[in-house]
Amino acid sequence: MPTRRLRSLAAPLIAACLLPLAATPLQAAELSPAQAQYLASLQARTKSLKLAQSDAWRALLHYKVHPLTRTDRSLADDADFFNSPEGATDPEAELQATLAAFFDPTPARALEQTASCRFIGRYEWLNETLSFDPSLLPKPTCQRYDQWRSGLNAVSATLVFPAAYLNSPASMYGHTFLRLDPPAGPNGSAHNPLLSYAINYAANGNEAEGLAFAFKGLMGLYPGQFTNSPYYLRIRDYNDLENRDIWEYDLNLSAQEMNRLLAHAWELGPTRFDYFFFDENCSYHLLALLDAARPGLRLTDQFTWRAIPIDTVRAVTETPGLLRRTHYRASNSTELRYRAELIGPERARTAKQLALGQQPVESLLASEPDAGIRARMLEVSERYLAYDATQRDLGPLVQSRRMQLLSARASLPAGATIEVPTPITPPQAGHGTARLDVLTGQRNGQATLQINARPAYHDLLDPEEGFQRGSAIQFFRLELSKTENGGLQLERLTPVDIVSLSPYDGLMSARSWRVRFGLTRSWAPRGALHTQQRKLAAEINGGPGWAVELNAGRSVMGYAFLDNQLWLDPALPKEKFAAGTGMAAGLLWDITPTWRVQAELYGRASLAAQPAESGARLDQRWKLNGQNNVVLQCQWRAREDQGTQRECMAGLQHYW
Repeated sequence: MPTRRLRSLAAPLIAACLLPLAATPLQAAELSPAQAQYLASLQARTKSLKLAQSDAWRALLHYKVHPLTRTDRSLADDADFFNSPEGATDPEAELQATLAAFFDPTPARALEQTASCRFIGRYEWLNETLSFDPSLLPKPTCQRYDQWRSGLNAVSATLVFPAAYLNSPASMYGHTFLRLDPPAGPNGSAHNPLLSYAINYAANGNEAEGLAFAFKGLMGLYPGQFTNSPYYLRIRDYNDLENRDIWEYDLNLSAQEMNRLLAHAWELGPTRFDYFFFDENCSYHLLALLDAARPGLRLTDQFTWRAIPIDTVRAVTETPGLLRRTHYRASNSTELRYRAELIGPERARTAKQLALGQQPVESLLASEPDAGIRARMLEVSERYLAYDATQRDLGPLVQSRRMQLLSARASLPAGATIEVPTPITPPQAGHGTARLDVLTGQRNGQATLQINARPAYHDLLDPEEGFQRGSAIQFFRLELSKTENGGLQLERLTPVDIVSLSPYDGLMSARSWRVRFGLTRSWAPRGALHTQQRKLAAEINGGPGWAVELNAGRSVMGYAFLDNQLWLDPALPKEKFAAGTGMAAGLLWDITPTWRVQAELYGRASLAAQPAESGARLDQRWKLNGQNNVVLQCQWRAREDQGTQRECMAGLQHYW
């Protein structure tokens, strides 16, 4: 993000000031005359081959050209990652120092390793390129690394994308990590991916801090680190506890590329990177691993200011020859909803009552004579109980109730296997996450041109193919406007705007909520000649809500929210600060597959005799193609004793 880019402008000066206080890398061991001569020849060869500027070396050291100063710097923020005092900003100096460090047999690096083992990825690539003479530079024995590789037993890799999770600040856009898979079993039988290991990069912070966690992540105040863990634990967290669908993208990596990936992952294990929510995040650094595995990919070069997880997935899937196949793994809640749809809403409610102990299992025989349907109802009941146990504490009786349901199910015919269908549109096929709007129309009777820019991510009117239905996440939406009689001005700046619509279906608990805060133009003073005289106001808006699908085809969704608001507004007639609450209700309607309408009404009363406010809006979107829309947006607002504000705009939207 820009904060990291600007902060790194001062890095050379800070490094120069702190250099006398920093621990410098170990000097090379005493070398024999032959070794000293050989080291000099290796260093000369690397210069003649210009290896310091090669894709492989730059990927291994995470060097990037600063977008403002156009100078090299490494994204690693750990002094132990470098062998030269200037290694963070000088690829050539680091290469020369690394070669010298390989001649030092002292195990003084992280995890009591020699430099050759600590930087095994660099050693192996330089050995491939320069063909080290083992009599002058012996091949290192790296016991810890060999044990780690043996435990992983990995021969292939899969990029894993758990879908967005709005209840976690770190995963609102989704998340990515790598799964490392072992070879096929005896007679070519497929391995069980649950027994694989995963490599993950994440902020070393506490998500329970909520907005503080998000702020620190935006500002790079958390260290980010690579870790590995069994894949089944990731499945438990994402699929089972957080109920997130998972997409798995098997990568087409050769044995040599897998070796490079794992060797570089070992180098990154003890290395600290400052974690930035928008750019140097989980997804960005996984692309850096792939860049090191296949030099020349330059996947990270596509992401300078922001790296949204699904955009990084799109970069991988659109790279020729990098993707082998895709697999969809439905979450517990997705599977439960699908099974409930198969038996219908009435039977699903009965299954829920069975799970909660509100009906005895024996009563099912009298109410449902078909053994096959009874079996499906018991399956829904057992799965609902397992789901509910992840959402709240059901007490010690939950396991005995599950066993009772499973026992009743076991007494019935097996039936056909039920598999949740793979969604038609995978996440990477959805619209781009950044959007630019160009609108024209009238605001309070004056011709207005408006330009909106949004770096991320999705709103309720955007085409939802590839996105979670009912979810909207927008960060740093900027709106600029110009009237016929005025200059360009800031109309609205919204750092955070999140809406989560979870339709009530009679089976699972549904929690809808929304929150928004930022700056917006307020009312024009009475008698003002034009809207240019409107002042900027600050507002915080949000509250819990409720949503429901209004038809079987899921093309119409209704919703209502408790509409709480705090605002600091120079246009208020009394105190400039006000607090109020009210209700907002709306409708999302997909009239056709390409035409969506959102209508919303709200009314809000304020405390301390501040004016009441009400309003309505009608927005329409027509999808032209995968990256372009036509929109019509109209709204009306009224504030007691301050008149009304009206606007209607039409224009084009473009995603990228």
